[in-house]
Amino acid sequence: MSEGPAIVAVGYNRPDALARLLDALRRAAYRRAAPLVISLDCSGEAGPGAIAEAFDWPHGPKRIIRHPERLGLREHILRCGDLTRDYGGIVLFEDDIIPAPHFHDYVLRAMRFFEGDDRIGGIALYSYRLNEFDNRDFEPLDDGSDVFFLQVAASWGQAWSLRQWSGFREWYARHKDEPFSVEDGTPRQLEAWRANSWKRFYIRYLVKTGRYFVYPRASLSTNMAVPGTNTRRAVSIYQVPLDLAPREWHMLSLDRSRARYDVFAEPEAECLCALNPTLGEADFDVDLFGSKPGPALRRPRLLTSRAGKADRGFGLLDGAPPAAAIVQNLGGDFFRIGARERFGSLSLRRRLKLIRATQSGRSLDALGFQMLKPVQTELMIARQTRRGASRSA
Repeated sequence: MSEGPAIVAVGYNRPDALARLLDALRRAAYRRAAPLVISLDCSGEAGPGAIAEAFDWPHGPKRIIRHPERLGLREHILRCGDLTRDYGGIVLFEDDIIPAPHFHDYVLRAMRFFEGDDRIGGIALYSYRLNEFDNRDFEPLDDGSDVFFLQVAASWGQAWSLRQWSGFREWYARHKDEPFSVEDGTPRQLEAWRANSWKRFYIRYLVKTGRYFVYPRASLSTNMAVPGTNTRRAVSIYQVPLDLAPREWHMLSLDRSRARYDVFAEPEAECLCALNPTLGEADFDVDLFGSKPGPALRRPRLLTSRAGKADRGFGLLDGAPPAAAIVQNLGGDFFRIGARERFGSLSLRRRLKLIRATQSGRSLDALGFQMLKPVQTELMIARQTRRGASRSA
């Protein structure tokens, strides 16, 4: 086994994007020798292969993998993940991703810090500013650490150790043919994602097994989202500022962290109780955005933005994440906690009020972008259902 983690650059049919990624990787700082693997799916185009052959990698050995037949995105990423067997770990970048200059130091430190915790399913380089399931702003609570935890797999710059990847691969072999459903306790949006998505399987794996990805607060990669397999047109909503300076990383273990988030990007009840002891026991589910499906609500009480009879209420802070009002024990009645059966669904009026408050000064376009996300999800699910029916006919 070669000393890893290896840097894996994933390409298909975008030579310019691949060249940009490779150039950014070459200019990055490395604490030690770093093997580079350029993995190219079969596209019938000569450009990506020519760029890979001509590319000079001064930081270690270079390996080029040319797949002779079209794999598709899901199978290609799965094959790349299997390279952990050769290198002990990998850092993976698809060709529309740009790494920060000091990503390698972060990866090495995070791998070493979390290597003994089986609850860690992977290490993200990208840092979310937007919840991709509902388009709402996402800002994790600051607990003094440089990382937070989220039950969503990273796909815009991520690292896996051999053990982390092997755990997923074993689970995937048993569950890959099971249909996606909110009964899994996952967002309905996963049902709308295309069949070539490996990420939705990894997300379900995290939820089903109680695992998390480690995320940096300052992003070590950004998504250029150029047109490709899953993106028909260029978009900028997932571009985030890169962390450009070296730093001494301060990391907290999963147990000590107060910034643990479930698959819906909702803070865990245990974290809120630790930050605001007046909440008492963590016998409640957290649904501050009021969008969790029934199967994701399992505890006897609920902390939510939905209307209903409550034991206690909290206010709403403009320009702050919803959890801030709970942590600061802000009086009011927008967020409520009480027996789960006392609450109905989130009304359109309350949803709009919540979006306006958390957006605080953002444009009407941003408000509409979030309000229309559920409609887009249902349309995408209907389209995927029709495709599935036509394939089976």
